[in-house]
Amino acid sequence: MDRRITRMAKAQPMISSRMIKDSLELPVSTVTVRRHLCEANLFSRIPRKVPLLKKRQFAKEHINWPKEKWRNILWTDETCMYKNYVCMCVCVYL
Repeated sequence: MDRRITRMAKAQPMISSRMIKDSLELPVSTVTVRRHLCEANLFSRIPRKVPLLKKRQFAKEHINWPKEKWRNILWTDETCMYKNYVCMCVCVYL
């Protein structure tokens, strides 16, 4: 049972302990599955939402773009708010 649990967790790192239990049809609780995974040094982690590599790759690919090309881009991560009739642009990094 232990080997099957760890094998499945290594093959599919995003799978939950409940999904492992259900797919292997184990007669144990999800806590037992998690305990076996911890004993095998496989701990649950929250995945990173935006990999830094993608931002760096985008920057490298577009470093030599002329200003005219940048003017045609609509940046959806910026918002303009008006306070006392003065435009205050705020950048939100998504």
